[in-house]
Amino acid sequence: MNRSMSKFAKDHALSKATVHRRCSELGIDTSEGLNEAAVAQLCSEFGIVIPMNEPEAPAIRVEVGNHAITLATPQLPTTYSLESLRSSDVVAFDDPLAIAAQFLKAADLVTAQMQQDLQTRQAAIQQTQQAKEAIDQKALELKIQSKLYREQAAMAIAVHSAETQGLQQSLKALQNLGKQEG
Repeated sequence: MNRSMSKFAKDHALSKATVHRRCSELGIDTSEGLNEAAVAQLCSEFGIVIPMNEPEAPAIRVEVGNHAITLATPQLPTTYSLESLRSSDVVAFDDPLAIAAQFLKAADLVTAQMQQDLQTRQAAIQQTQQAKEAIDQKALELKIQSKLYREQAAMAIAVHSAETQGLQQSLKALQNLGKQEG
């Protein structure tokens, strides 16, 4: 005989959502309730101990005569609580596996972002190295060109100065030939 998922959850102090989620994870079909195998599997998953049904002993009645009083069999409770045997309350999550799944997902996301950040940083390092190499090469070229320029400029200045002095001498020679007015 099948049991409803709601009754199973209520009988074992579980939330219906937790039972439904576990059934989904275990691939248990709940469309027609929970069969005996499904109940046994869920009990095992949730750590629920199912008491074995002992066959009822036939009622035995012994008559001891008119000097004995026969007591009726007391009605024992069908539900027992272990609460009075514990000295403290347990602090627990309703569904630690769901929390673990959330943590794993978040940790994977953070790890992926770390890897992405490292890749971005490596790319920046490579670009910086390329820029430094290009600048170093151009700086060496500039140094060589500067030295060559100094030498050529000094030569050009010397030639220009010499030509200017030659021009001045020619002008002076012409000036010396001129008559002074006065």
